[in-house]
Amino acid sequence: MSVYRIHIRPKGGKANPEASFAYCLKKQVMGLGWQTKSQISGVSWDVYEKEAKKIHGDDQLSRVRYLKEQIKPDDLIWTRDTNGCYYLAKVLSGWEYYTNREAQDSDITNVVRCKIIKVESVCDVPGKVIACFRPSRTIQGIKDPIAEKYSYYLWNRLSGVADYEVDAKEFKNIFTFLDSEQTEDVVFIYLQTKGWIVVPNSRKADTMSYEFYLIHKKDHQRAIVQVKTGRTRLDVSKWSGTKEHVLLFQANGYYENVGAKNVECLNPEVLEGFVYNNLELMPENIAHWAKTCPRVIAGMKN
Repeated sequence: MSVYRIHIRPKGGKANPEASFAYCLKKQVMGLGWQTKSQISGVSWDVYEKEAKKIHGDDQLSRVRYLKEQIKPDDLIWTRDTNGCYYLAKVLSGWEYYTNREAQDSDITNVVRCKIIKVESVCDVPGKVIACFRPSRTIQGIKDPIAEKYSYYLWNRLSGVADYEVDAKEFKNIFTFLDSEQTEDVVFIYLQTKGWIVVPNSRKADTMSYEFYLIHKKDHQRAIVQVKTGRTRLDVSKWSGTKEHVLLFQANGYYENVGAKNVECLNPEVLEGFVYNNLELMPENIAHWAKTCPRVIAGMKN
C-alpha cells in the first residue's frame, strides 16, 4: 500500500478546476485527462495508449502511465479543491478509461474509483503532506513514512473503519508531523525565549548554509542556526571553524562527530517539551499537533 498526491487541474474539456473537482466527488473517482477522440469507455490500455500517443505524444502520457502502473486498490490519495480544502481517498479499483459528456467537459477520463472523504480541518493534514502539494507535477507519491502511516490512521478515523493497521512506534515525536518550516518555527520561538533575537532579514529561502541569524540581547553574541528534519543527519564537524556560535537542531537527534566547542546541538526532547509546556506561544497548526499526538498514539494502541 502506498500514499499519493494528485492535483485536479484540467487543461482540456472546459478547463474548469472547480467543476472537475465536483465531478470527481460526484462520481467518486480520482483521475486525469488526456482524452482520446474515439471516446469509448472500458477500452484496454493497449487500445487507449495507441490512440492517445498519436494525440498527446508519449511524454505527456507518462502521467497516465504512472496512474495505471503505480496506483492500486487500497492505496490512499490526497487531493485538495480550489478553496484549499483537503480530501483523502481510498482507491477501490485499478485504472480504467471512463468517459461521457460530463467526463469530457471535466477532462477526467483516466480514473481509479475511490471512496473520498473530506478532511474538515486543515490542521489534521500533516505539514509534510501539505508540502507535497507545492510541486506542480500532476501526480506523485508521498514517500515520507510517517506521513504515510498517519494517512492510514486518519483514514481509519474519518471512515470509522479500521482498514489499515498502524503501529504507534512509528511516531517518534511531534516533529514527525511537522514540515521543515513548522519545525523551524518551533526552534525560532524557543531560541527567542532564551534571549536570542532573530534578525528578520536573515530568514530567507536562499540562505543555503543556515536558517537564520541571531544576536543575543545580553552579551550580543552572534549565532547561526541550522535545522533538519527526517533522516537528514547533521555533521557537527562541518561547523567547527565557524566564527559565530552555531546552534544545530535535528528533529530526531541525528548528530554526527559531536564535540566542536562553538557548536551546540539542541535536544529534540527538550524542544518537544517546550512545545507542550508553551502551547499559548505556538502557531495554531503546531498547537494542534501537540494536542493531537497523544490522542493519535493512544487511539492506535487500542
